[in-house]
Amino acid sequence: MEDEYITETELLKKIDITHDKLRQNLQSLKDKGYKIAYDKDKGYKLKGIPDIVEPFEVSRGLKTKYIGHTIHFYEEVESTNNTAKKFVEQDVKDGTIVIATKQTAGRTRKHDGWVSPEGGVYMTMILKPDVSLEEASKLTIVTGVAIAETLHDEFNLNVGIKWPNDILIGKKKICGILTEAVADYDKLKAVLVGVGIDVNINESDIPKSLRDKATSVKEEYHVEYNRADILRVFFKIFEDLYEEFKNGNFKHIVAEWRRLSSTAGHHVKVYKHGKAIFADAVGIDNNGALIVELEDGSLEKITSGEVKILDN
Repeated sequence: MEDEYITETELLKKIDITHDKLRQNLQSLKDKGYKIAYDKDKGYKLKGIPDIVEPFEVSRGLKTKYIGHTIHFYEEVESTNNTAKKFVEQDVKDGTIVIATKQTAGRTRKHDGWVSPEGGVYMTMILKPDVSLEEASKLTIVTGVAIAETLHDEFNLNVGIKWPNDILIGKKKICGILTEAVADYDKLKAVLVGVGIDVNINESDIPKSLRDKATSVKEEYHVEYNRADILRVFFKIFEDLYEEFKNGNFKHIVAEWRRLSSTAGHHVKVYKHGKAIFADAVGIDNNGALIVELEDGSLEKITSGEVKILDN
């Protein structure tokens, strides 16, 4: 139906429904924002696709082997990570996605609220790699690289990765990642990777208190992007990197992180265990730890903490 006309007779034969049901379905699509042209001789033609993240739209043209093949969609949830935890107990498949139009209580690594209005991408990937709890933490780096490759390489957006889990445009955050392990004692059951990308969000939807820290793709580039297109590309890139991670090729992912980093080479303030460290970010090691050079010239590895870039 896309890009060419199809007659009503052909449609009815192809999808095997009644005339009345077809009209109802077409009206439902129009209500969702699909633009459908009608010509009494040629039939129907799809002329425009809305910016929605419902499963049937995300799945259309998806090129992955398993990531995103099962999507649980919600109009609104408190947190996609919290919702995803319920599915882990149902023994869902590796690569299952929980996605929502809005979150009312999105969380960051610091467990504070993050604004999640309509127009963003809010999802959690349920992953089941056969790795240790320690290795599972590297999935934050894997996901950050996949998001940055998607936005930078495929959509030509000037983004960078701020260690450990933010994607920036300039100094402002457009994406955060929250990775949580679900374990039974010391055995890993699943890894929940929550992703929030501020895509088609207006500045007025961002609280004034956050506007010096956060922005959206729309605000920076003055154009709206189809979020389903972004998701389809991201799922494919992520799946390829995830397979490399599971096969032990994390060094390649680290190399990509270095290429897309907005942290390395900058003077930073690292908040670690309640203390602030001022240092120069050198890069990350092959395990994903941030390497910083202290004022006395010594090097230190940071495995967890919050980083603020001071000189860009």
